[in-house]
Amino acid sequence: MFDIKGLVNSLFQSTPQEGVFDLKSATIFMEELPESDILQAQIEIVKALKQLNSNPKISMNERFKTIPYLEEKAQPLQSHLLDIYHGRVIEEGTTSHQVLPAILNFWYEMATGYLSCIKQGSQKKFISSQKIEYFTLRAMDLYAIQAQYAYMRHLEIDHHIWRNLNRLYLFAEQGGFTDKPQISPANISIYQIYVQALMLSLSAPEKIQSAQIELIAIWLKNWAADLVLDKELKPHHHLFAINISGSTPPKRIRRDMVGENWRYWSADSITAQITPLIEQLSKGQSPAALGLPAESNSPSNLELLHTLRNLWSRDAVTPVRKHERQSNNKSIRVITGLHNIVPFIAQQGKVATNSADQINAEKWELGDESSSGFGLNYHSETQIEVGELLGLNNITNHPFTIGIVRRFNRSQKGYVSVGVETLTQSPIIVELTPLLAEESTACIYAPEGPSSNPARFLIIPQAIFADSREYKFTAQGKSYRIRLSPALEHTPNFVLAKFTVLEKL
Repeated sequence: MFDIKGLVNSLFQSTPQEGVFDLKSATIFMEELPESDILQAQIEIVKALKQLNSNPKISMNERFKTIPYLEEKAQPLQSHLLDIYHGRVIEEGTTSHQVLPAILNFWYEMATGYLSCIKQGSQKKFISSQKIEYFTLRAMDLYAIQAQYAYMRHLEIDHHIWRNLNRLYLFAEQGGFTDKPQISPANISIYQIYVQALMLSLSAPEKIQSAQIELIAIWLKNWAADLVLDKELKPHHHLFAINISGSTPPKRIRRDMVGENWRYWSADSITAQITPLIEQLSKGQSPAALGLPAESNSPSNLELLHTLRNLWSRDAVTPVRKHERQSNNKSIRVITGLHNIVPFIAQQGKVATNSADQINAEKWELGDESSSGFGLNYHSETQIEVGELLGLNNITNHPFTIGIVRRFNRSQKGYVSVGVETLTQSPIIVELTPLLAEESTACIYAPEGPSSNPARFLIIPQAIFADSREYKFTAQGKSYRIRLSPALEHTPNFVLAKFTVLEKL
């Protein structure tokens, strides 16, 4: 068994004078670390980092050497754990749920360590400005990645993340090194990290799927380079603002956002890039040729590009709530996913009313409702996404309602708030059969729907949808030949689409 504690002790054994010693031997230990012990090694390194950060007796020189050294040597471990978390690497006995705490704690303690370097170095004369600049950039990058992963988990962000992002930027601005890419091996500046974090926050991550939030973060590395943060407000030009001395994320400009610590900008330079990308991808140009990830041209991600362009445009109308909410607190039964909802509807009338229990229904709380949807709350580890299909049992006078998740927020204590748009309250199971095949697929037919999805549409598995594809449509003993219309909406798992009836069979 590899001696993990021996590795960590070699990094952080201390004497009254030195604090840390023998980094060379620690390098040898790290190189010999077997892959099977990576998670435990990172956990132990995080513990040692925490001890280092809480030890005020560590000398400045030792802290300056140890923090960057430890990040460099632990980075391959962190990358491996991230591969496990995202499913790029399958490791028997290790799940994404198990590696996430180590990933997050490493970023947190490492950022704290660089903050300590900045504070300790700023109090001394004749300290290399290049070191302080590098420490500032690394701390910025670590807080930005913490913000991104909080958004990807639809988690409310701890105020300390934006407080540190804002104040680190203010510190760099005062020092005149916000736009010095040469201090980073990756050739990225503090300014670029900051504006990318600002725009990711302004993408309404609570209304976007986790994978799409990660994709936006990648897109922004190309898009955000030309953003300009101004110190003076131009009301007819600027759209967003941030208080760089505060602890809150950026917002659309309001009248009270005036002062020397406010910075202002518009996203015109980004929306000008998105427009031709949409056109080129829609015409079939490959994402790689445009410098984009391969998944950028999927139907749902093309819709995302349209959404972002509208969201960041000065011409976009500020969203206004269409329907008044009314409080209505009660427990309800919720079924998640098309694959669970279809058999539940099929069983209704064949089994007892407790059939929801047989389809893994969960007990949630109804918080409020309007004529177009519901606000739901629950407290569990259930993993759902924006765009997930929900079946709501006996939520109103209707026996079964189908809705789609439009907003998803998780608090630090694990409470989840979900905004659901009603799709239909009269779902019918139908069979779609390719004209030259016999195997059919069960789908959901909505004979009526809300104003955003006009009457008569289908909820179809993504795998069998194609624009203008023809099917044999069978429902309640009758069959028709239909042609699918362009999708009303794409999600990773299903499509909302209208159709045309061609003939009765």
